[in-house]
Amino acid sequence: MDDAGFIHRLRYLNPDNDGVGYACGLTDAGMQFSGRGKTFDEHSERTVDHELGISFFHLSLQEVCYRHQFVLRWHQSDLKHGVNPDAYFSVTKPGKEGTNTHHFFLEVERAKMGNYKDGEPSIVRKLKRYYEYYNTPGCEKAWGFRTYRVVTVLRSNERRKNLLSAMQVELSHRMFWLGVESNHTADFRTPKDDVYSFADF
Repeated sequence: MDDAGFIHRLRYLNPDNDGVGYACGLTDAGMQFSGRGKTFDEHSERTVDHELGISFFHLSLQEVCYRHQFVLRWHQSDLKHGVNPDAYFSVTKPGKEGTNTHHFFLEVERAKMGNYKDGEPSIVRKLKRYYEYYNTPGCEKAWGFRTYRVVTVLRSNERRKNLLSAMQVELSHRMFWLGVESNHTADFRTPKDDVYSFADF
């Protein structure tokens, strides 16, 4: 497949083993050949780290859903409708009284808080857009639901603590779940300091 030009391989720094790893994905030609998937040609070594963060979260979430017999729907393309998440997904818990579906937008934040405008970092401005979009007719028209949670995955507990602190004044809402890479689906905190897990469903 690699010799045919269907696979694109990129190097990235692997902090788990203090070395270099390789990420592989479909090229434009590979995507056309397979008929599905997301092209890897548009990525550089700078952006592959972000894509891997999304993929690692997806894999962890799929494992939890399988273990608890939840139905997971995942979308990672054509997502710019009112907000622009890294991914949209829903988790459905079948039950005797019908199904119970929860909707989520994913943000994988690899950088430190920065790009300040009017005293606000870019991540806080992004989360404000989710806050303003929540429970609106525009959200229902674009996505088919009005309420959701925003899962933000950060590199460390220190960065999560800093972001939670920055959100206290205007974004103290349980719609925001903040976690760290080391426990993608086990320990999410909100600005109200609640702790949630997907297993709680």
